Amino acid sequence: MSPTGTQEHSPGRVFRAIEKAGSYVPHPFWLFWYLLVAVGVVSAVLAANDATARLPGADKPTVVRNILSVEGLQHLLTTFVDNFIGFPPLGVVLAVLLGVGVAERSGFLRTAVAASLSRIPPRLMPVAVCYVAGQGHVMGDAAFLVLPPLAALAFRAVGRHPVAGMLGAFAGISAGYGSGLIIGSLDANLAALTTAAVPAGTDVSTSILMNYWFQATAGLVLPLVVAFVLVRWVEPSLAPYDESREVDTSEEERLAEVTPRERRALLRAVLALAVLLVAVAAMWLIPGGPLQGEDGALIDSPLFGGIVPLVMLSFLVVGITYGVSAGTITRIDDVPRLMADSVSDMKLFVVVAFSAGQFIAMFDWSGVGDWIAVEGSTLLRDAGLTGIWAVLLAFVITSVLALVIFSGSSLWAVLSPVFVPVFVALGIHPATIQGAYRIGDSVMNPISPLNPYLYVLEESARKYDPGFDIGKVFARMALFVVPVAIFWLVILVVFYVLGIPFGPGTSVLL
Repeated sequence: MSPTGTQEHSPGRVFRAIEKAGSYVPHPFWLFWYLLVAVGVVSAVLAANDATARLPGADKPTVVRNILSVEGLQHLLTTFVDNFIGFPPLGVVLAVLLGVGVAERSGFLRTAVAASLSRIPPRLMPVAVCYVAGQGHVMGDAAFLVLPPLAALAFRAVGRHPVAGMLGAFAGISAGYGSGLIIGSLDANLAALTTAAVPAGTDVSTSILMNYWFQATAGLVLPLVVAFVLVRWVEPSLAPYDESREVDTSEEERLAEVTPRERRALLRAVLALAVLLVAVAAMWLIPGGPLQGEDGALIDSPLFGGIVPLVMLSFLVVGITYGVSAGTITRIDDVPRLMADSVSDMKLFVVVAFSAGQFIAMFDWSGVGDWIAVEGSTLLRDAGLTGIWAVLLAFVITSVLALVIFSGSSLWAVLSPVFVPVFVALGIHPATIQGAYRIGDSVMNPISPLNPYLYVLEESARKYDPGFDIGKVFARMALFVVPVAIFWLVILVVFYVLGIPFGPGTSVLL
């Protein structure tokens, strides 16, 4: 049986080929060790040929060093622990996650989603579901498990097909994973890797907000695109909903239920967040405020330098306020317990960070990255691939790899040490190339056979339509990919051509 049905047609063969290719991709933990060995071989060859690279603005050329030499092995051994602890996203991601974990496990995020969808008119329900799903990256992988069932119940409640709601929510989460109006751990992860990959001595401004204007614009536009595809093509393609075929959905219904106490707790949490945001804005905008920079600077200021702890604090405020009001937090010790529970879900991330930290640190020490930056930018110039064409090439490369490497952070950890220096050498700001990466990584999520949540989606959809198999899931998800990619690329091109900064304190070009 093909993954898209019982007959072996063209799309089925494509998905089978992708799935087979993905089976050869090693676990991310091993992937970085294999990459380290490969870079070691490259560094040995380059060092044997006395390779050097001079980045624009550098005082002297970088000499490529051999990772496999005695000096390289000694450096790896003596910096082994520091490489792990110094893995760029480790601290920022875990810090943000402590806040997000409390907000999620206290019940705030689930109640906020359920309450926001409970009183939407039938005609507006698709747009509402897609907008809520577009912020799903804040919940991390939990969004794939929580939002589709809630969307199904919301659709059913207004007389629409529940499987359509489920598919729309999943498409909104996955295809728009790199967009959204709310800053989360994904943004911290990508920003940390990008910052670490910027060549030493390069005067560029990077932060967790370096893509905010771009991702927020996409977060406003893409849900409309997803909703259009859902209503125009996906929902009409579904067999009529037969409630008599429905399997037990009591668990989903409990998930969607919002009690009066939970609604009061939600309101108090939102008010607490509003007070916090007003206080932060006052400390930033009022002359002489503690969150202003030197001479009253607003962009180059402690506000943007401290955005990670402020994001963490925001989630803690809403999570704790909600938990205390709703009764999910009954004593002060519950807060660190919820934090610990959230960190336990990041065990795999920490394990991968161990090997990724070694790869990135040794890649930087070897100087191979500088050599690739100089030679790669020269090659692209000679081929006429500069400016927006080079950025679009990065999108294509990312989207192809994203089909077989389903992990935004792991893939960027592999690509950023190469992409960022090359594009800096081309005079393109790291925020721009990170924006192109967001598109390529996100738009392929709905059709990657390596996406485990596609198979969870299939099981959930079967509760409403027992005949809804994985082939039907892939067929419907494929309808979202091209429209979302086109509109997101249009946004990218508009930002680039008009010179609109991708985020506060950034520029399109250096």
